[in-house]
Amino acid sequence: MKATHRGGGALPTHVTETALGWVGLVMGPRGLRYATLPRPSRAEAEAEAIAAGGSFDIADERLSDAARLIRAYAEGAPVPIESFPVDLPPCTPLQKAVWLALREIPRGEVRSYGWMAARVGRPGAARAIGRIVGSNPLPIWVPCHRVVAADGSLHGYGGGLALKERLLRLEGAPLPATTSLRA
Repeated sequence: MKATHRGGGALPTHVTETALGWVGLVMGPRGLRYATLPRPSRAEAEAEAIAAGGSFDIADERLSDAARLIRAYAEGAPVPIESFPVDLPPCTPLQKAVWLALREIPRGEVRSYGWMAARVGRPGAARAIGRIVGSNPLPIWVPCHRVVAADGSLHGYGGGLALKERLLRLEGAPLPATTSLRA
């Protein structure tokens, strides 16, 4: 999904190093449009941000604010990352409803895919909602890592379950007793 201004063209982009890895940020007209998951190298985060329509030749002061916020978050600071303005890419009304509902899950808490389905008026559609959660263009900012299986177990995360667990531990969220941080 290429992230561009409504009038077309590339979007302002920045890559920052965090305690979790390198994160690419792409800013839209109304807020953050796309963010990478933490990547092991700057080059990976840059390539992903460029593939999402970002350009390093365009300045936007909001990117500095976003970079400071994600670095503080990665250090474990209780910053309000889910309240930073986002500018979701073109999407269906259901995608928008799911992605915005993810921002309602408080730091340190988790919700089930079933809860998400009921929250957006689609009870019984947990699997379909799970696919939408998995296509989230703004991981961490739109905290899809806070969604777990009905039994509380971790499952499904684009960055892998070890990263999902690390993010939840960073936020102080409850985890199943059988969960242990994997390298």
